[in-house]
Amino acid sequence: MERPLRRYVKAHGYAIAISALFFGCIFVASILNEDQLSRSASEYAFFRSRPLEQLIFSIAWIAAGLIFLLGLICERKEAIFPFATIFLVDWSLVLVQLVSKLEHRDLVEVVLSAEAAVFLLVPLYVGYTLVILYRAFDSQYKDEAVEDIEQARRPVKFFFGEDPDDTYS
Repeated sequence: MERPLRRYVKAHGYAIAISALFFGCIFVASILNEDQLSRSASEYAFFRSRPLEQLIFSIAWIAAGLIFLLGLICERKEAIFPFATIFLVDWSLVLVQLVSKLEHRDLVEVVLSAEAAVFLLVPLYVGYTLVILYRAFDSQYKDEAVEDIEQARRPVKFFFGEDPDDTYS
């Protein structure tokens, strides 16, 4: 991967990791400062919005954000997996919450809400960034020589069956 593109994608990774750490710390501080753990949660409240579960998820976000940030600094692709896992779990819970709102609201109202737009756009942005970072940190792509412009300009051949003839005449 070319150096400017690599730096650009890493900058997005840093932004994602720092925002995960920032909001995780804000949620932990909010729960602990307001002593929300002692109050009783409604049994009808969504699982993710109860104080103890919110604290657990916030601590998990902080841990995953730290691992991801250290992985970005050291360029280790293995550090992407904990962050991606907590992101998928949290995103799945938001999906369940969004679908459960269909009991009380109309489908068009839920689909056209700002929450649904964020639900679709944020995973695309974060997922795309994580996939590109994984490829950028892969040792196969790290060691490629960027100087060979002619190699980069060759057309891609798709083939089925036997190995193709790689000679260009």
